[in-house]
Amino acid sequence: MRSPLDDLDRCILTALARDARVSWKDLATEAGVSAPTIRDRVKRLQDTAVIQGFAVEIAPAALGFSLEAVVRFRPLPGKRHVLEAQIQQTDRIVQCDKVTGEDGFVARILLKEIGELDPLLETFSRMATTNTSIVKSSPVRMRPPPF
Repeated sequence: MRSPLDDLDRCILTALARDARVSWKDLATEAGVSAPTIRDRVKRLQDTAVIQGFAVEIAPAALGFSLEAVVRFRPLPGKRHVLEAQIQQTDRIVQCDKVTGEDGFVARILLKEIGELDPLLETFSRMATTNTSIVKSSPVRMRPPPF
């Protein structure tokens, strides 16, 4: 299957993934085309939902969150929907995926200290069993798919 992206699209996406705040002028210089061409291509990539948005990456440690945990939630019988709602309402959960298998959800939780973990997990005890791992490092953070 042929990719719907051409070399210019790939160049633009690579540059924007590296720095989404790059100017049209600098991006045009890097790609070897005019700034209006870049603007039009980025608009087309947005219109076709290849680019779904632009975001700022915030360092959790700068806000006092020195620990991150990965928690697997296994819903208790009949509690999947209430568990999902509770996960969505918990602001310390910064990412969550609904998954196949015995676990229903896999989430990433930010903590300022380890003592916060048990009270946070206790709020889920009537809905799910949990299995928790503390993140030591993240060799691969969320990155764009290969172009």
